[in-house]
Amino acid sequence: MYVTKVSDRVYMLDTYALGEPRTVGAYLVKGPKPTLVDCGYATSFESVLKGLAEAGVMPSDVRYLIPTHVHLDHAGAAGRLLREMPNAEVIAHERGVPHLIDPTRLIESSTKVFGEAIMGLYGAPEPIPSERITPVGEESHLDLGDGLGITMMHTPGHAPHQISVLLDETKAMLTADAVGIVYPGMKALIPTTPPPSFNPAELVATIKSIRQAKPTELLVPHFGARDDVDWVFDRTTELVQRWVEQVKALWKRKMSLDDATAEMEKEVSKDAGTHELPIYAQISVRTSVMGIMHYLDKNF
Repeated sequence: MYVTKVSDRVYMLDTYALGEPRTVGAYLVKGPKPTLVDCGYATSFESVLKGLAEAGVMPSDVRYLIPTHVHLDHAGAAGRLLREMPNAEVIAHERGVPHLIDPTRLIESSTKVFGEAIMGLYGAPEPIPSERITPVGEESHLDLGDGLGITMMHTPGHAPHQISVLLDETKAMLTADAVGIVYPGMKALIPTTPPPSFNPAELVATIKSIRQAKPTELLVPHFGARDDVDWVFDRTTELVQRWVEQVKALWKRKMSLDDATAEMEKEVSKDAGTHELPIYAQISVRTSVMGIMHYLDKNF
């Protein structure tokens, strides 16, 4: 199954990232102007198409494709999907648009972070023609027809070009990576603090800002719908600050990335009540530790 119905108008699409279910999700808002928010890795495009079909939406019906930011697990499949979506307009934050038009630097940066073998599994994003992209800034509203509207809010910290999407009708918020990861079946939250542009002060400020919108539900890419809104906000804020201090202590000891990751995996395992984390959680911990170390290298 590729689709979970969240509400009358919203469906979560499982992109089956690297073949793993319930790790990277996208969200479909159905209405007169069907809108897809996020789309997974480049190699996930077929899963997205299957999800649309299961939700009863033809690719040619999709009116808007909104990659919340240009990281590969959110925007990687956008260029490939647009070949199947002749009527879709891409909406993205203005700071991310150049990387959608020409993903060369994004691919180079991601290859440095993940290595060529992993990048082969993720797939390389395809360029998107500039005429198919509409940039947005701090806040923008979009009318999807039939009384359905969304507000796109700039939510930096995880990435400077990230937006989150508030459904005006229900006040459900598609958070992007403004909040931490809580995989199904794992009660521990993992902060999303990747390289190259993680900024802890901006991320904490973003959580405070989106909290003021009073969302009733959080639709999280990693992974699923959550009604424990305050817990997610509080825990994300707490752990971002704690992880920065913990990793900073390890960084000052000149600990390697591998050793620092092993230390932080122990923290997550303890929270999760397990002795060994699944591989996708291990990757998330490593990426977050890497992002904090990169931040420390740049600023201290």
